[in-house]
Amino acid sequence: MTEEAPPGRSGALTDGGRTVGRAAIGGVLAFLALVAICQVLAVAQFLLVGAYGLWSWVKIGLLTALLSLRADVVATVQGPPFFQTTAESMTLNWRFVPMVLTIGFLWLAARSGRRAARPGLGRPPLVAAGLAAAGAGVPVAILSAVSSTLVNLFFPELGLRLRVDPSSAALWGGLLAAAGSGTGAYLEEARDRASAAAIRGGLTAYTWALGFLAVGVFVIATLEPSVTREYVDGVTGLGAGGGVLFGYHLLALPAQSALLLAPASGSCLEFIGEGPMFDLCPWRLVATGPAGEGFLPQALALSPWFWLLSAVPVVAAMLGGRRAVTASTVARERAVGLGAAAGLIFALLALVGGWFAATQLFPFIIPVPSVSVHPEWVRMATTALGWGVLGGGLGAWLAARRYAEPELPSPTSA
Repeated sequence: MTEEAPPGRSGALTDGGRTVGRAAIGGVLAFLALVAICQVLAVAQFLLVGAYGLWSWVKIGLLTALLSLRADVVATVQGPPFFQTTAESMTLNWRFVPMVLTIGFLWLAARSGRRAARPGLGRPPLVAAGLAAAGAGVPVAILSAVSSTLVNLFFPELGLRLRVDPSSAALWGGLLAAAGSGTGAYLEEARDRASAAAIRGGLTAYTWALGFLAVGVFVIATLEPSVTREYVDGVTGLGAGGGVLFGYHLLALPAQSALLLAPASGSCLEFIGEGPMFDLCPWRLVATGPAGEGFLPQALALSPWFWLLSAVPVVAAMLGGRRAVTASTVARERAVGLGAAAGLIFALLALVGGWFAATQLFPFIIPVPSVSVHPEWVRMATTALGWGVLGGGLGAWLAARRYAEPELPSPTSA
């Protein structure tokens, strides 16, 4: 005689397995969609540049996909002309995030997480999120690691060889898939809760902040034609390769915005080589080390138009607070607290986004092996939290007042 599992427990296990399976399929499809888009971009670059073979550009497309998942690139440089160095060769880590692709991948993963949680049996939101995160994260981590082994590029004229670190590709690919799918599943299960409204408000605020900063940079570019002309001349002087670089710059605009959110909020952006080099504080560039002082002996004030970007954090937080109130069914007298919670989520996303977008690049002209760029974390945490809570609470209060206004009685017909 055998004992059968209770019907409720058996149903819960079956439903959990379905959630994991649906999330796994969704994560794999999101990864394949990312790779397919990057391959289309690579083929377009192949037709534009004409150099190297098609298989090399296929590997460049795969490299682009893995870069968008924050994988580390291991670069082996064989001395000049790439760097002004006497070393015969050096090995460096390189990180550059085309964040437009990252956002698209997260959006697809979140949608798959919502679909995975939709036919659930009324489980706690955190349980649904954990199941969806595990289901999506594991297969994407495996696919990222396997894909990284195919990337091995050599550019003889530069003495440069590139490959992707499989461990970083697996780690960050899996974490991103898990974060996107888990968040989608949580929002689906907790759609009527204040916590879900706060998360939606924080996501809305951060999205607006990235968009405002990207648009603001384009506006400032039109207001500073001489600087823009130098940029355009530098890009066009590289021929077809300049077009490729400009395309990658466009793909990295959200990452640029994530970093610019530091000076926009009142903090600083640090440039570090073998030691401190520069700080970009609102809105001036200051040398902070010997290498920086050699290129910038005194502080350089940027265009006054950059001060327009300082309004972005509070305006974006206000929009996020408004979104939190309109997405929630909580009492209007609790709206300010809900908006402040959305502002807290916005501040956390600002820190995570700044960390995610932090780059490590080849400096070319500065005599150091690499330069990393990241926010000054303590000050950014303080300023982002202040603007987020203030703006979120204010936006929620204004939205609550609007909904609290009595409506005029509708006219009756005779």
